[in-house]
Amino acid sequence: MRVSEDEVEELLDRIADEARRARRPQDVQVTVASAGTLGIVVGADWSVLNHVPMNLDPPYMVSVGDDQGKEPVVFYVAGDHHSETLRRNTIRPEAARAAMRHFVATGQLSPAVTWEEV
Repeated sequence: MRVSEDEVEELLDRIADEARRARRPQDVQVTVASAGTLGIVVGADWSVLNHVPMNLDPPYMVSVGDDQGKEPVVFYVAGDHHSETLRRNTIRPEAARAAMRHFVATGQLSPAVTWEEV
């Protein structure tokens, strides 16, 4: 089922609000047919994006931010599964949301985000 950019935004807003209240940033996976899955962490003062192609074969991509810190930041997958990423992979939530809108609209990774292969 194809959803609009607005519907994705509404869903991300709801999950982000719940994550903030629980103080547990959440990873949300959005799949676009033929483009793969883009994960976005919501509910914190930072975000991270990760992309897996539809065929599940590499390259897998992750966002890279301005902070080059190597200390981990914690987020959760599927509500309660603890996960981590490096601070260097975090970007501003507004930039991550814009990249998600771009992905949903075009099926492409946003050129406004710096990406690296993992």
